[in-house]
Amino acid sequence: MDGRYRFFDLNAIGKRFPAHADSLIVDTYLSDSPACSMRLFRIYHPLPRHFHRMCDEHLLLLSGRLNFLIGDDPARLLSPGEMVVFQRDTIHGIEPVGQEPVIFLATDTPRRAPDDVHFVDPEAARGLTFVTHLEEYA
Repeated sequence: MDGRYRFFDLNAIGKRFPAHADSLIVDTYLSDSPACSMRLFRIYHPLPRHFHRMCDEHLLLLSGRLNFLIGDDPARLLSPGEMVVFQRDTIHGIEPVGQEPVIFLATDTPRRAPDDVHFVDPEAARGLTFVTHLEEYA
């Protein structure tokens, strides 16, 4: 295989996510360079309002339904196939709706550092780890 490209079966990767997690999300990196990181992640608990200082975010919902909170706008119901794109420092949060797993394909430009997660109300996330990586469940 040429090192300049890779193929991914997102459905197969999505099936590897655990049924339950103690962290807010579980993710796996598909690509990770200084210019851009791409991840597949599953949400396990409501994600409190937060923002990222160093990257813009592009989120494509692959499965599940959720209320997406962004800025001061009213919550917007998202279904599979819908995408939201927003710039760094934009406050956002996620409230899953229903029982189907919520799985996103995320692209961060430039790369999002793992510690670039800033909660509006740090108490809302107290006691919860933000992310664990799928590879830790192998």
